[in-house]
Amino acid sequence: MVQYSRKTILAATDLLENAGHSRITRFLLEHGLEGHVHGPSMRDRATGVARYLLEDPDRLNEDGENLTDAVVNDLIGELIQRYTRYGEFDYEGFSAHNGALNRGLARDGFTVEGGRLRRTLPQQIDLPRADDEVHALLDQFGFEVPRGHLNQAIAAHARGDWAAANAQLRAFIEGLFDSIAQAIANHLGEPVPQTGNQSRIWLAQSNPPFMSGQLNEWTGQGTGFLEGFFRRLHPQGAHPGLSDEDDSTFRLHLVLLTSRLLLRRMEDRVR
Repeated sequence: MVQYSRKTILAATDLLENAGHSRITRFLLEHGLEGHVHGPSMRDRATGVARYLLEDPDRLNEDGENLTDAVVNDLIGELIQRYTRYGEFDYEGFSAHNGALNRGLARDGFTVEGGRLRRTLPQQIDLPRADDEVHALLDQFGFEVPRGHLNQAIAAHARGDWAAANAQLRAFIEGLFDSIAQAIANHLGEPVPQTGNQSRIWLAQSNPPFMSGQLNEWTGQGTGFLEGFFRRLHPQGAHPGLSDEDDSTFRLHLVLLTSRLLLRRMEDRVR
């Protein structure tokens, strides 16, 4: 099971574009890719590596390891060495000159602070898989508007526009609850509730409730998990406000994990 998302794989393989033909050839030989990647330019060959990995991210190498993970880990390891001098790793330089890769790693639950690649979240969370599952369920239910907001949030995060990412995450979650309420109401043959907070109240009071009181997801007093979840996404109300990378990444992780839970529950409800 691959550890990295599409954007991280692309950012990592982009590093090969300026590696030189001899280094790329050696890299392909080291990973058994020489028969699968072709092209006249270094960019073509780097793109070929990315395309081959993305065609089947769960492909194994001859050692039984995930091939995509092995390639990405190797490229990141080489890059870390490039920013290490006299035993000291220059994380600021690494992140400043490799922003897309650094942000991709953060979204996937990794960091290279301290000069080594390490997880910032437990492996069981599997954020790339959560992202894929959320998108698949959004497509399954035809939730195009929320999906558009989520894609815009991820794109904004990838380019480091934290305020825009936060705003789109809020719009995604609001749209997701509206869409879930509408779908369940249609499934039950009941009137569709109004959008916004009214749809969330309707979901909490539906029979059976979509939000679990036993799990303290919704209390009606503002103290439930999902009520606090909304406040955490936008502490300044309807405006996205300012943020930094860590905060915006945390919001993205929280949204992906929570929306996966809600969409799985939705899938069970309308079967």
